[in-house]
Formats: sequence, C-alpha cells, structure tokens
Amino acid sequence: MKIKAKWIWFADRCGVASSEMSEIYHKFESINELYLADYDRYIEEGVSERLAERLCDKSLDTAYGIISACDAIGANILVYSDEEYPASLRSLKDAPAVLYYLGRLPDLNRKLCVAMVGTRKMSEYGMRTAYKIAYEVAASGAVTVSGMALGIDSVAHSATIAAKGETVAVLGCGIDVIYPKAHTKLRDAIIEHGAVMTEYPPSTEPRGFHFPVRNRIISGLSQGTLVIDASVDSGSMITAKNAILQGRDVFAVPSNIDSENSSGSNLLIKDGAHTVLAGKDIINHYYYIFRNVLSLDSLKEAEKVSNIDMGVLESLGIKAKGEKPALNKAETKREKPQKPFEARKENGASKPEVKAPVSQASEKTATETTGRSGGDQSLAALVSLTEKHRRIFEEMPLDKAISMDYLINAGFKLADVIGALTILEIKGLVSSLPGALYIRK
Repeated sequence: MKIKAKWIWFADRCGVASSEMSEIYHKFESINELYLADYDRYIEEGVSERLAERLCDKSLDTAYGIISACDAIGANILVYSDEEYPASLRSLKDAPAVLYYLGRLPDLNRKLCVAMVGTRKMSEYGMRTAYKIAYEVAASGAVTVSGMALGIDSVAHSATIAAKGETVAVLGCGIDVIYPKAHTKLRDAIIEHGAVMTEYPPSTEPRGFHFPVRNRIISGLSQGTLVIDASVDSGSMITAKNAILQGRDVFAVPSNIDSENSSGSNLLIKDGAHTVLAGKDIINHYYYIFRNVLSLDSLKEAEKVSNIDMGVLESLGIKAKGEKPALNKAETKREKPQKPFEARKENGASKPEVKAPVSQASEKTATETTGRSGGDQSLAALVSLTEKHRRIFEEMPLDKAISMDYLINAGFKLADVIGALTILEIKGLVSSLPGALYIRK
C-alpha cells in the first residue's frame, strides 16, 4: 500500500496529464528511489525547478487520505508500475500515473478496445446507429470505451450491456461522483459489466476542462476511436484528434451533409478516417490481430438482433434526446462563437451592424493571416473564433512549429490548448506536423 501512496503523491505533485511524469519516472530505478531523492538529484535528472521543489515535499498525508476514501467505497487503485496497468496508456507521453476504478477491469492488454464517442444532443439516426454498432462490436468480444456522458456515450454503454459485453467509462470527475446524476442506473450497470475509471482523486467535482483532458484516456485505451453524430466543434473531435496523435485508428459514421450534428463525422471521413456502416467494419479491420478474442459467429448472431431496444435505454434512465447538464456553480459557461456582423433593418433597409469588433491584436493577426494564405476565407475563420481560441492563435509564432508545451508554458490550460488547436486546424488556420507539432498557416 505504501507503493500506491507514493504513486498518488507523485501524481499529485506532477498534476493531471503531466508530460513530465513518465519521463521523470524512468530516470529512477523505482518509485521508492524517486520519492527519496533530494532537490539536487531531481535537477541532475532534468526535472524542472518548479517540479523539483514540489517533489521535495514528501508528505504522504493526502495520498493516504485518498486511499482511505477509496477503501470506503470499494474503489481499486491502479498505478503506472502495476502489471495490470494498460500498456496502451503506458505508451502515452501524458499517461496517467494513477487510475481509480470501480467494477471489474477487462483484460485491456489482451482484448480489442474500441472507443465510441459522439454528441450529447444526438439525433435519432445517431442514437440508432450508435446502439446497433456498439451492440455488434461488444457481442463480438471487443471492449467498448466511452465517457458515460449524455447522448451517444450513454447509448454505446447501454448497447454493450444489452449485448452482455464489457464496457469501460472514463470519467472527468472523482470515482465517487456520479455525473450526470441522471446516469446513476447506467453507472451501476457499467460497474457490473466492466468498470468506471478516472484519473481524478475521489470527491473531485466535474469541471469543464476535465473532459477534454480525460478524452486522451478514452482514445489511449483503444486501438480505434469511432465518432458518431458529432459537429466540427464537438468534444468528440478532440478525442479523434487525440487518437491521431497517439497513432490510433479513427473511424466515423457518415450522415446527412446538411446536418450540423454530422459535420464533424463527415469531415473526418473526408480527411481519411475509416468509414463505418456496421459493427463488422470495425471487427473485420482488427480480426487478424485479435482473432483469438473475437468471434465472427457471435457477430453474425448479433446482427440479427442489434436494432435499438428502447426498453433497454429506458431501464437505464437514458433519454433519447438530452440537454447538456449544468456543471457546478464555479464552472464558467462555454464560450460561443460571436457573430461579427448582424444585419438590421433601419428605415426599411438592411444595414450591417458591428456586434463584436475585433481587437487591435486580432486585426493585426487578421492582416497577417489574410496576407499569407487565404484572404476573405481566412479572415472569416479568424473572426468566428471565440476569444479564448483567438488568444491561443495569437500566441503562436509565425513561421515556427511549436508543441502544446509552448502554449502551456505561456499560461494556457492543457484542455484549452487541445480544444483550440483542434478548432484552429478544422478552420484552416493551423496545420499539424509530425512529432505533435503545430504551425500557423
């Protein structure tokens, strides 16, 4: 138990989604040696001064408090050095040092894992498609992975449960916090058919920036990520982006080109994602590698009964269409793109009215952007950005490729950086390069 306490201590000192954690750990022979090291040793091993100072605080009080909280609710603790720790996560630069989970963890190192994500405000088409594909994939022997959110996530989990398969829900809050509250029954059912997992310590409340960060675990656990019913600015696109950066496969379900809900899914297909029309498209893709744990016979049987069962959704408290639940009171509302111009009628004639003037810095950026690559289209893309995304774009230097760390060191939160870079690339303002680098166009 002392080993787990030291890992929790290390995770607390490094912070969530730390890009330093695994690099630092591998410079020491064990977590014990790392824990006992002093400031000079940390500096010798290349640890930043800021983190070295934090690591010199050797108190394990918080760690033992977390362990007691987990014991009280029967939660398990999985640390980076455990044999059962998913190898797919250990390969990530920002791997979680500690995972807390309830239920029975599937054999994630042997089985095919497929992430299934999509919008909270799903269409009927998206709901039916998600159910059918998840049912077929799970019945074939694959593990489905999602985020237990409203909409597509909840349908994917529910269909897996109906197929008597295994599913993992990755949370953006503490293991003892049920979010959204409407999914209490679903959470209990997931625990019976798999596991609910998080990197956040018990009692951590859901915050908006937690969810883009946890998405890297959803994609990281999985060999492939399937996107269903997602708009271009959906959090699901962040999960898909993570999958690409992690070297994973991306799949998408095509839909109506006039539907905002499917604009992201269709864009992924246009950019090279694998098109999925049924569960067999995913299973066949991986069958040769995972033939020892997948069953084509079970898949054929599942295809006969995989149409959506509304009774299953109702029994788990899943609504066909749901609004995004409110976060806690301290959470800032998500910014919506402002419309820079809005037509108004004055004396019977339409006249453009400026609703959200661009700042001087943005005007400078707009001039640079339009002069470099795209005229009116680039300007339109720029002025459609939220203020937060515009600030991140303006922080990026001209003619120089940067990593996410460059923006994080400039004071931006990891979740905001991930979201902004995804939107900026979609809008054609930024290009991604090999080595997880980004450059302004």
